[in-house]
Amino acid sequence: MAMINQSKRILITGAGRWCEGGEGGLGAALAIRLAGQGHTVVINHRSSDEAAERLVEAIRNGPGRALAVRADVTDPDDVARMARTVRQELGGLDVLINNAGRFLLKDYEDLTPVEWESQIASTATATYYVSTTLLPLLREQRGRIINISDAGADRITSRPRTLPYHIGKMGVLMITRTMARAEAGYGVTVNAIMPGVLENSEPLPDRTRIPAGRHGTADDVLEAVTFLMREKAGYITGAFIQVGGGWNL
Repeated sequence: MAMINQSKRILITGAGRWCEGGEGGLGAALAIRLAGQGHTVVINHRSSDEAAERLVEAIRNGPGRALAVRADVTDPDDVARMARTVRQELGGLDVLINNAGRFLLKDYEDLTPVEWESQIASTATATYYVSTTLLPLLREQRGRIINISDAGADRITSRPRTLPYHIGKMGVLMITRTMARAEAGYGVTVNAIMPGVLENSEPLPDRTRIPAGRHGTADDVLEAVTFLMREKAGYITGAFIQVGGGWNL
């Protein structure tokens, strides 16, 4: 696999939430930073065409390249179409970052069936669909899968207002470990990053509740991403990396 300072082709799911003058979601923030390092970034989004295109234009003003691909990552047909587009437009894929995930703060007793199912589908199910569909491309490059989970998702605890979301994020960790073992023989590494409270988190607890004394940033998450992308990180697989300043430990 290429060294980190060489251009890679990176697909980030759930990366379309971005506004000019502000970064929006974590996926968009990672996209603009990775493109700034000279990489080619595929910005997956479900419905935010205008925001995704603004992000593409912002990236094209720098050293990187970008392509926006609209696809519902909970729909296998959409995911297959996205994989074909990546193959046709870029010729392959080096890194997959599974970032998509709908978050709803709501008491579990008040959730509708759609709200329950959509949060699990957009986290665990989407990670499974996208990862398995793009495996042929990633195996060709001895690539990287980096799954975005959540700090504290590696243990069972009470989550009355975020229950389906955290069930999904725990599922992401199970997928990570399962695929890490299965794909090691192909040279594909599969790891998870577990962000804590970021600056744009909702709700946003006071920073005094975080052992490190501050909220996390997209740059903190980026450090873990770029580390896992390195050629020298090729023996690291199945790891869960906490990026939370001690939150939820």
